[in-house]
Amino acid sequence: MGLNVYQKINEVKKTVKVLTKDAETSGKGAYSYVSGSQILALIKEKMEEVGLLFLPVGTEHRNYQTFDYKNSYGDTKTDFLVDGKLTYEWINIDEPSDRQRVEFEYYGQQNDLSKAFGSALTYSERYLLLKSLGVPTDEDDPDRENQDKQKKGKDNPAPSSEGKNKGREAREKSKWAQVNDLLKNSSIELASVNEWIAKKFGKPIKINDLTDEQFKSLITALKKQIEKEESDE
Repeated sequence: MGLNVYQKINEVKKTVKVLTKDAETSGKGAYSYVSGSQILALIKEKMEEVGLLFLPVGTEHRNYQTFDYKNSYGDTKTDFLVDGKLTYEWINIDEPSDRQRVEFEYYGQQNDLSKAFGSALTYSERYLLLKSLGVPTDEDDPDRENQDKQKKGKDNPAPSSEGKNKGREAREKSKWAQVNDLLKNSSIELASVNEWIAKKFGKPIKINDLTDEQFKSLITALKKQIEKEESDE
């Protein structure tokens, strides 16, 4: 007798432990996140091996609205905000009637309505997989967070105002900040930069984790692309 859908999900779950946040958003309030490509790369082979599908079977759109604001250059911009409900199913390929349905909320915000909906689906699917498989990310692991706080309290005294200023300067000069500054005046998106890094170096790497040599290659490639854009205008 073969495995049922729950047993197959559990087999996939065993292949994934803790994921590393390997991608970053751009702009003010930027944050790191686990890319969908990292999740799928880890579970795809096992899902095929045990005969398990994870498919969207429905969306329920509730609302969309516009949000007007001024960017850092003082230009008026409009974003679209969407929200609704997603329905996915884990399906046992060997017994298609053996399914587990999962519902999840989606929310998205972009400067284009279609992009807002697309990013909402992508983001929700990523976290739906994480939560369905019970997979913590490195920074979401509560044990690690507590250990880091305790270690920081023991090993590092409260920083002086001078130390805070130095830390702020270091963050402002980070590799990610330099890349973000370059992208401000171009049509290049940060997602494309992360894709270039993964293709160039054979795996996803955070911008701040690039070696000096790798970062130099990235900056050179970005500057060439920006120069090409300017010459084509």
